[in-house]
Amino acid sequence: MDASESVVNTSADCFDYVRVFSNGIWNEKKGETILQHSFVRFQLQLVVLVFISHLFYLFFRRFQFPRLTSDVLAGIFLGPTFLERYFPDVSEKLFPPILNQAFGALLKIGYVLFTFLAGVRTDPKLIRRSGKNVVILALLIFAFPYIMLQTLEITFNQKLNIGPPARSAIQNNADLYVGSFTASQFVDASAILMQLKISNSRIGHMALATTLINDISRYFYHNIVAATLNRLLYASSVRVGILFFIHLMLYMGFILFVVRRAIFWFIRTTPEGKPIRDIYMNSIIAVVLVLALIGDRLGMDFLLGPLVVGLIIPAGSPLAITITSKFDTVVLGLLIPLLSTYCATKLDLWEFFTHFSYVLNFQMAFIGYMFKLLATFIFVLAVKINLEEAVVLALILNVKGPREMGTFFLFFNIETRDLESTSGILLIFLITSYIPPLIKMLYDPSKHYVGYKKKCIQHTPNDAKLEILACANKQEDALSAIRLLELSNPSKESPMTVYGLCLEELLGSDAPYTINHQFGQKKSASRGSRSQPIVDIFKYFMLEHENEALVEVYIAVSPLKSMHEDICWQAFDKTCSLIVLPFHQKWNNRGNLVSNSSELRNLNINVLERAPCSVGILIDRSRSQGLSSIFAPSPIYRVAVLFVGGKDDREALAYALRMAGSRKVQLTVLCFITPDDTNTINTWEDMLDHEALRKLKHAMSMTNSNIKYIEETVGEGSDAAAIVRSAQENYDLILVGCRHESKPEAISGLSQWTEFPELGALGDQLATSEITTSVSILVVQQQILKASHSSVLN
Repeated sequence: MDASESVVNTSADCFDYVRVFSNGIWNEKKGETILQHSFVRFQLQLVVLVFISHLFYLFFRRFQFPRLTSDVLAGIFLGPTFLERYFPDVSEKLFPPILNQAFGALLKIGYVLFTFLAGVRTDPKLIRRSGKNVVILALLIFAFPYIMLQTLEITFNQKLNIGPPARSAIQNNADLYVGSFTASQFVDASAILMQLKISNSRIGHMALATTLINDISRYFYHNIVAATLNRLLYASSVRVGILFFIHLMLYMGFILFVVRRAIFWFIRTTPEGKPIRDIYMNSIIAVVLVLALIGDRLGMDFLLGPLVVGLIIPAGSPLAITITSKFDTVVLGLLIPLLSTYCATKLDLWEFFTHFSYVLNFQMAFIGYMFKLLATFIFVLAVKINLEEAVVLALILNVKGPREMGTFFLFFNIETRDLESTSGILLIFLITSYIPPLIKMLYDPSKHYVGYKKKCIQHTPNDAKLEILACANKQEDALSAIRLLELSNPSKESPMTVYGLCLEELLGSDAPYTINHQFGQKKSASRGSRSQPIVDIFKYFMLEHENEALVEVYIAVSPLKSMHEDICWQAFDKTCSLIVLPFHQKWNNRGNLVSNSSELRNLNINVLERAPCSVGILIDRSRSQGLSSIFAPSPIYRVAVLFVGGKDDREALAYALRMAGSRKVQLTVLCFITPDDTNTINTWEDMLDHEALRKLKHAMSMTNSNIKYIEETVGEGSDAAAIVRSAQENYDLILVGCRHESKPEAISGLSQWTEFPELGALGDQLATSEITTSVSILVVQQQILKASHSSVLN
């Protein structure tokens, strides 16, 4: 046979054709199994990985461990550490020792989309809102890893015959390995802050701003400065470096001038309130995947293009909201957890512990991580952060997660189960697992605004300025708050400062923020008009009471689950005496329930538990609409206080007496008296109630004919309920306290049937759907002082 002729095996004796799809479990030939079909096996692998991971997560989430902890444990369970070691037959059928290209391609696409979504959820404007200390801290933690890597040098045994290319590869792998554990990542920090619900805290804002500046600096240096210089200085010819720089400029120019204009055109052509068309969103995803492919072919970091496109999309815009809502579940809920679990299936703990002394990269990375943690702690102390917060911030800035997991999956020999590579998965697992429980134990943001000083209406003199934080989620909430403020007697004798807080749910971004909306400034076109109607209502109130009330408006943009942090911090920072919250249910003009938000109810409950001052939940059933109906002259407003006794009722009475300073308010105090009541004072609460009623009667004697005092005898809760039902037909506004521990016999039996326990027994009676009148209700809770806060929070 001629040596030049090719030899081709056409007998098909060595390789059988196996279909990707199965004919069904009942149609397989004898001796065959459906698991020999790659697509069937792939589906079963997905099911097993997700199921085992969720089983671990259901248990470990109780202890504040992040999702990645459960994912890695599931992978270790299904890998050579357990399943392959003790059940080799099952493991070989489910995870055969062949290269799983389907999983590899799926996870790489997921990681590209994850990087893109990270850019979409990042708000670059956070940098402009950062202070000088944050910028200094970000630059320090950006520079430290590079300085550390420059000092890292590997010394090789002279007896080993290792050529220059192999030495360079080992050095580069070590630099990448150690660099992964000494860098700070915005995505990892934002994920841990969201999990712990401290994104809105002062530490949370600092961590997000610091890691964002650090990320942008690192990407700019790594992908533009370092990459270009390396090719110019170390490439075989200068021509290679120049071509790379030209390709990079063309690549970035296409993104910044073509893709950016297309994105903003998509946003402009979408009518306000309408979702982004699917064709626009699909086009952007296609461009992201193509840019990743082109970047990889040009020798760049293939994640650079997807990240820049994500950053171009305005955070919080309709496009960002649509993209995150449609892809978050698939990418963050499935693909990224699968990435962690799949990588962990390559980790063999038995081999790791047996050959630990040879895992040098692991040891160097661990030492580098500890040095970075210590250095970060020193840097944080240098920018004047107290010791406890410095520890917490240092931990947050050094947390690890999907970013590092993707680095090891893409750039290390995970598939070959190389011990140096797979040990990095274990180090990510260890670092990620210990930080959240430790932060939860060390840091409680509510401690910053727990009340040490009395900040309530009862202890504010009538001629002193009353400071109120009025919160509004919708336009009707602002209208309701303004009606209440109008009744609060804003005047020169009774001055008032109103802080309006517009509550916007954070969508399409990971960075919560607060806007100080000064009247007279140019409206922000990027924010749209969601909060502008609320701002206009507060502005109208300011113009109507220009000499009697000072008004400031803020916009808090944050997740609903942690928005109570914004409310409490604003109240603490502005030393407010009262927070006014809208009730979570809304009614239309005919009295029918049209809105019922459980998220807003949880928000109110969280504020009640943590507020640094008194809180009032405003239940508005008013039929009047528009601003003109608020400020139109009215002969009389009928206001009632249901007084049972206790600190909350005293607070409601103090607020009502402030309202009674206006002649257009007719105040009636309905005092509930039980048959066993006598004039004797047995407890401290009885004495305080007696003093509050004495002040009321003194105000009545001072020629205030607009105040009435009526005693109602109640034998049990049903009598109180009857009085409540009759009162709601005779008054425009009813004030009632939330808690009545000092006289429980007056409302006995009512608390057993409450639908909304946070309103108290009487407040719940007034919030029932059976009421069809236009009465409004303010349920008042007086400030919880430090000792009481401890019992509530713990």
